[in-house]
Amino acid sequence: MNELRQLARVRDEQLAGQASGAGARALLAAIVVEDPGTEDAGSRAPRSRRTRRLVVGLVATAALAIVAVMGPTLLERDATSYANAAIDIELRGDEYVARIKDPFADHALYAEAFQAMSLDIGMELIPASPTQVGNIVRMGFAGTTMADTLGGGLEPEGCTIGHEGCFLTVTVSKGFKGRGVFYLARPAKPGERYQASGEAGRKGEMLEGYDADGRTVGKVAAEAHRRGLRVVFQIIEPHPDGHGFSLSRDQSAKVGDHWYVWAAEPEQVGTVRLLVTEKHLRNNPVTGK
Repeated sequence: MNELRQLARVRDEQLAGQASGAGARALLAAIVVEDPGTEDAGSRAPRSRRTRRLVVGLVATAALAIVAVMGPTLLERDATSYANAAIDIELRGDEYVARIKDPFADHALYAEAFQAMSLDIGMELIPASPTQVGNIVRMGFAGTTMADTLGGGLEPEGCTIGHEGCFLTVTVSKGFKGRGVFYLARPAKPGERYQASGEAGRKGEMLEGYDADGRTVGKVAAEAHRRGLRVVFQIIEPHPDGHGFSLSRDQSAKVGDHWYVWAAEPEQVGTVRLLVTEKHLRNNPVTGK
């Protein structure tokens, strides 16, 4: 009994979370080091069978204790949650829900989290105008059907990014087996150009409630300036059938107040981009109406 008391130098709670820590090393040393006592090395008496059984039993006990401490890392194959500084993911019912904690993080941290959940997915966050934030704006995948597989949004729904407790989220169906990458819209930094945007007249955008369709540049620019916005122009060329357009190769022409606006799009915070032609058109080439 005294031998056991001397060997058991650490308690279970001292091993928790430190399978290779000081406590574990002390236990291992106590198990494997022999006490030379007062005998000479050449005349050391052999150990009794009882002592050998005790040592073997303690080695097995220590091994089981270390496996128990490291179990979640070594033994679980199907993870149900993962978190790092940029994102956390958890399995909720039949889908994985990812909450983005840092929308400006290195995209490698997002991929790391999905890989930890056995999902071959890459994700990049791109700057977008307010009404696009939280949307998956484009994607490229292989080896899977995308219907009802991916989703994006805000948690809680309708919250404003930047306020405490509001997160960009992504959902992935539990049975997802494909691979690929997708782009999620995030708020833009000051001075950063949008890579995805909604129509400027939408609720929540910079020209909210204002319809620029077919109005003259002079009128639309005056409204934009009234709201404290800067205006830039993009000259377009309508297709012959009136449906669709291309950008003019010559963007250097001076746009006059008498030109016509066919779309107003957010360019970046504080700047609206007007798609214009010099002549009035029967149909709007942007909307086809």
